[in-house]
Amino acid sequence: MSGDKRCRHCDTWLLNDAVYCHSCGFKVREWDQAQSEKGELEQPSTIVETVKAFMSLIRRTPLQVAPSATVFLERQPRSMLVYAASAVVLLFVGLGISYGGDWLTYIGFTVAGYAVPLIVLAYIVRSDVYEREPIVIVAYCFGWGAFSGLLAGVLNSVITEPFLGAGGAGLIEEPLKIWGVYQIAKSARMKNEFNDHLDGIIYGAAAGAGFAGLENFWYISEMVLNNAYPALFAIAIRSITGVMHISWSAIAGRSLGVAKATRGKIRRSDMLPGILIAAGIHFLWNTLSTDIAFFLILPFTLSGLRNMIAAAVDDEKRWGFEFFAPDEKE
Repeated sequence: MSGDKRCRHCDTWLLNDAVYCHSCGFKVREWDQAQSEKGELEQPSTIVETVKAFMSLIRRTPLQVAPSATVFLERQPRSMLVYAASAVVLLFVGLGISYGGDWLTYIGFTVAGYAVPLIVLAYIVRSDVYEREPIVIVAYCFGWGAFSGLLAGVLNSVITEPFLGAGGAGLIEEPLKIWGVYQIAKSARMKNEFNDHLDGIIYGAAAGAGFAGLENFWYISEMVLNNAYPALFAIAIRSITGVMHISWSAIAGRSLGVAKATRGKIRRSDMLPGILIAAGIHFLWNTLSTDIAFFLILPFTLSGLRNMIAAAVDDEKRWGFEFFAPDEKE
């Protein structure tokens, strides 16, 4: 059927005055009116976006504007084999170069270091009730997180330790972790898979989980083999820090998703609000006393992550994802 415009959801040609899409039922007129009222948004300042992002940690805050049409775009069915292969390569290169064969010699420490991050990541992935992300792309971001841990180890030794101190690690690690998510969000092949802030949270969490597991191996092995801490104690302590790494990267990823949902496109500067908050909390975690870290920063961060996820799910429901979520097959 020929027409004057295409449906935002299924790409079917429609008459210009169509109220609904005759193919999928999408509310065409209602969408057009919302976009018209929205108008052309100016690029908000990084400071404003950082404040908004921080407030989203404190309370369950919905986005205040109509979403861009890009949240409904469907990824074209193309092979994702390259991402599956890259996920494996990135993970094992990160482990192999960082630890040689030690990660295999002490495979129990390796598994223990990744166990809790993977469980938390699975929980976050399952929070996406309307449009689950392809496990291959989640795995790719996980692999990138492990590889970024290798890069962070090098940069921390030449920048953080001599110039920034322990508190400055977040300035190195948070941008590295989220860079892989940014590349997915900008990829010509995968950018339509990256729809909104819930996707940003999930992919960011995956990068954080990959990073956490790689870092955990070193700390667990040091605590047990060199300092004679009980293995269960070392694993428990490092698992908590691993959960924090997941949370920090999820916060950074959300900012990319907000930009995609509100403007329909992502700029490099869109990483800054989330990175600034993540690095700031990371700084406090590394520098304040253990009691403050565990009994104040930890619950605040986890509560904030929960608020971000809940608000993003609410937004998708409000946008009609229950019926019009992009239908993307792996």
